[in-house]
Amino acid sequence: MAATTTPWSVLLGYSIFFLLLPEAGALPCSHLTVDSPVVLLGATVNASCTVWRNRCPFPKDEKIQMLWKLDEEFLKGSHDSFSNGVEVSNITIGPLNETKSSLSCFVQKRDGSPQRMNLIQIQAGYPPSPPQNLTCVMNASSMNLTCQWDAGRDSLLPVSTVLRGFWARRECKEPLEPIPGCSPAAGQSSCTIARQHLRLYQKMLFLVSTENALGAVESARLCADPADLVLLEPPSLLAVQPIPGESGCAQVAWQAASGEAFPRQLCELRYREEGDPQWVLVRNVSSPVWQAQHCGLLFGTPYHLQMRCRKLPAGYWSGWSAAKSFTTPEKVPSGKLDAWWKVMPRQAEETEVQLLWKPMKPHEAHGKILGYWATLSTRPRKEDPSVLCNTTETWCTFSVPAGTQRIYLTAYNSKGSSKPTEVHLLETKGPPVPRMRAIPRDAHSTWVCWDSPGTAAWSYILEWRRVTSGGASDGDIGWTRLQDSVTRALIQEGIEPFQLYNVSLYPLYGDRVGAPQHIEVYTWQKAPSDTPKLRPVVSKTTAELQWEPIPVEKRNGFITNYTIFWTGTHEGTRSAVLNSSVNTFTITDLWPSRMYIVHIMASTVGGSTNGSILTFHTKAMDDTDILFVYTLIGLLLAMITVLVICFQKSKRMKTQFWPSVPDPANSSLGRWAPAVLQEETLPATKPCELSPVIVSAILVLEKDEKKCLSCGKSESTKDLEDGPTNFSDSNVHNPDDASPTGGSTPASYINSPESIQYAKVLVDSYRSQQEIASAFYMRSNSTQPLLGDMTPSPKPYENLWFHSNQTDREKGCNFQEDALFLDRALLDFPLLQGLKIDGNEDLSNFRRL
Repeated sequence: MAATTTPWSVLLGYSIFFLLLPEAGALPCSHLTVDSPVVLLGATVNASCTVWRNRCPFPKDEKIQMLWKLDEEFLKGSHDSFSNGVEVSNITIGPLNETKSSLSCFVQKRDGSPQRMNLIQIQAGYPPSPPQNLTCVMNASSMNLTCQWDAGRDSLLPVSTVLRGFWARRECKEPLEPIPGCSPAAGQSSCTIARQHLRLYQKMLFLVSTENALGAVESARLCADPADLVLLEPPSLLAVQPIPGESGCAQVAWQAASGEAFPRQLCELRYREEGDPQWVLVRNVSSPVWQAQHCGLLFGTPYHLQMRCRKLPAGYWSGWSAAKSFTTPEKVPSGKLDAWWKVMPRQAEETEVQLLWKPMKPHEAHGKILGYWATLSTRPRKEDPSVLCNTTETWCTFSVPAGTQRIYLTAYNSKGSSKPTEVHLLETKGPPVPRMRAIPRDAHSTWVCWDSPGTAAWSYILEWRRVTSGGASDGDIGWTRLQDSVTRALIQEGIEPFQLYNVSLYPLYGDRVGAPQHIEVYTWQKAPSDTPKLRPVVSKTTAELQWEPIPVEKRNGFITNYTIFWTGTHEGTRSAVLNSSVNTFTITDLWPSRMYIVHIMASTVGGSTNGSILTFHTKAMDDTDILFVYTLIGLLLAMITVLVICFQKSKRMKTQFWPSVPDPANSSLGRWAPAVLQEETLPATKPCELSPVIVSAILVLEKDEKKCLSCGKSESTKDLEDGPTNFSDSNVHNPDDASPTGGSTPASYINSPESIQYAKVLVDSYRSQQEIASAFYMRSNSTQPLLGDMTPSPKPYENLWFHSNQTDREKGCNFQEDALFLDRALLDFPLLQGLKIDGNEDLSNFRRL
């Protein structure tokens, strides 16, 4: 193992310690004294410390200072220095509140470090308390004497306790010889003296002495014969039997413990009915044969019996024996039943009766009541049809014929039935009491007070029942009969706190029953055990809250009000106080599409209870908004559907709304129409005169259908037709010319934004076009404008008529080819699709729909 080194601080401490120690046979360096190392708690202590400089290793010229330390606190006392080198310091400490304290004396050197010179321990406490209630008991089997006492208050100091005994005479006035004392174990207050130190049948003196540093005390003296301090064992009950032929008597046999050692004993008997906590005590039961009789018991009643004994002439009572159960024989019930009824008319021929009665008292029942009969006759039988009800309860409901005035009630047991109790059914026609009130007395009882009615009542029936959600049966009704002179009663049967009770009072008059007066009462009230469950119906800006009332069992008092609390996002908390009869509330002025938190608080006079928190969101739209949106969406979908159909059928829709009117100047009709229109001058004698016009629509008719198209028109129309037209020179033709000359060119067609006249063309059959006949043009009233473009019409690439070889035409073209060309041109002209040319079979295909 490696060697360890000792620190210098430890070595220095050892050096100082050995310097302070006096040499063998040398005088001490210091001395500490106190008044007493053990003092009374709360007292003061004077202490003195003396230091001899010549005995201590202090420099002669060094000045020292003396200090005191009580536990962990430094104190200063007086300091006196004497010429012979003696330093003395005195101090007074206290009052002392601790049971143990350390007092030290210190010397403080020039360098400031204190050095302890002496140490003493001080204890504080109380003087011992005198022991109380000294009791000594001798065991009957071991014959040892055990004494016990009350030690009293703890002195907080070490104590010495001894049980002392003395042989004595003259009633313990002259103690003679002491017996060995007995010291109890630590913390115990009892001690046992052995049998060999006792003298039986002779007085002995016993006491307890207690001593500590502050004093010594003794208990009160006990002077007794040890034989009189015997505690017997409990006796044993052997049998309990009823005495035949005797009413209410029983024979009890027992066996005494330690009977041979102590033959003279006195015993006590106690018994109680089953279910009754109170015992009946029978004193001075003694017999040398350990048997005894007792009478006064009830018939047919179960009992529990116990016994205890003590030594004569004096001694302690033993413990009670184990209980013995027995039942007395039964007897036919006697006495009458106390009954109360309520008549409720049901039909014209029947009346419903609710009958209630009090259980028969034990001294009248004479056994176990097996049931009750309610009958219409005085001598009922179980199979008799006059039996209205047969029940083991104390109530029943039945129907009797209308006008029944009395019924009979009977109780029966195994030995027989009692005499019938007559019950008179009186009508409820009397006046009620004017006012009734309830004043709770404590948690299980309440006072009911009322004012006397104007008509003096013979008696009163006070009835009460607990109110429940499911309703109460007739068996839950409590009632009592009161005398006529009382105006208040205390109800304390079956009353529980925080439960609702309905109390009714019926005044009874000579030949009628008064109408009942009702009142509800709680003995104690507290906060409800439950709160209503909220059911919200939320809209855009409102929320309707609905709830069911709290079950009556959980109200714990009368509900005074409900308080609704609600708060929304970024909103403060709001509340509303509602009456207890309200079960719905509507919160208004809410924001749409926002979360809200709500809860309800139910209150009684005993407190309030908060319900669980409910969260809901308001709707972004209400039903009206949703209907409007759905309608708008439907309209939009319908419009979109129509537009899609229109786009898919655009050509047909365009034709329906904007019919296409072709421009005759750009049509293929110009392919076969003559380049130079011939004018025909009509005779002046004719009423109608036509002017040559440029046509854009042609309808081919037969020659015999020529008519004056302007006949019958108004003057304004004729003026419009006969008015001047602005044509170019090329558009004016000689009526005598049948065809354009070879040197002429095709006329120039100019689109004009002005109104263009349509005309009817009367021609011969297309098939007979051997030569160009003169054309007859008629004006039309159409105001359809031609294209406003000033460019020549038709285009060179559109109308092949203007590009045909004029020379070939003049030389005599093939008319068959011209006819084919005209067929194609007419088929391309939209306005001529419906044209029918009569008399020309070759153009029959030209007619198309």
